[in-house]
Amino acid sequence: MDPTRQRTGQLGRTVDRVWFGPTGASVRAALSSAAGIVTPVWCIGCAEQDLVLCALCAEDLRLMTRAPFAAEEQAMALPLLMDAQAITVLPVSAAGRYAGLVARAVLAFKDHGAIGLGAALGPGLARALRLAAARVPPESAAGVPGSRPWLLVSPPSSLRSQLTRGFDPVQVLLDRALAVSARELRQAGLRPHRVPGLLCQSRAAALRSLSPRQGRQKTRGARARRRRSVGSLELTPRGRRLLPGADVLLVDDVLTSGSTLAELHRVLTSAGARIHGAAVLAATPGPGAEVGSPLVRASPEA
Repeated sequence: MDPTRQRTGQLGRTVDRVWFGPTGASVRAALSSAAGIVTPVWCIGCAEQDLVLCALCAEDLRLMTRAPFAAEEQAMALPLLMDAQAITVLPVSAAGRYAGLVARAVLAFKDHGAIGLGAALGPGLARALRLAAARVPPESAAGVPGSRPWLLVSPPSSLRSQLTRGFDPVQVLLDRALAVSARELRQAGLRPHRVPGLLCQSRAAALRSLSPRQGRQKTRGARARRRRSVGSLELTPRGRRLLPGADVLLVDDVLTSGSTLAELHRVLTSAGARIHGAAVLAATPGPGAEVGSPLVRASPEA
């Protein structure tokens, strides 16, 4: 072996031992403390200093997303699915209720630069994905189970979000979710594939998103969401090539009115894809949600 390369390898192993050993832990703790003086942070759950999410609140967050449930009943804009037997609503599986700690974690992750929270939120989305896969009727999947990939398709970030955030929150969550659930999904007969770049914003929607008067999706009512979502997405050349005949599960971070999933469903089905359901990290209770609704009792905070 080249002596120079050998010395470089030994140096790298030495640095790894130091950095990931007790000395490295002390250095990282000191750097974290120093960073906390310059840009102090507090736990989004209990306001403990120097931590974005403390261990106790991380456990609470896990508990709040531990039992995914069917969330489509309160989302009035979801598309209707018609077959020879019945008319149903697009099935949507959610990991938790969008309130309290879950809502604060999602907002901090998406809008306040706490990208590290993706590691705490991803497992919740993974549980929603597993439920969404389990709700797919066996006869609706084409071919032999596990013999073909299932595409996981999420809405593309708006141009405004790309400029302000610099990352796609749903794609980050999906990466985290697949890291912990891909094996379980394959055991259920599904081969999940995250394929970005199938969709893009329409030119008109991209320009609207830059207007300071428009606000973000979360600031609009249900009717305004539906109106703004129609025609907001377009297929890319890659999408036109891969989507015809594809089996698809939709993925998003938060379900509110269902208008975003409805637009995804419209564009993808028009391209020839087969939509079998959707998975979201959290769902908001709709207007007039009853106490017995899963959206109201899904969280220990309720």
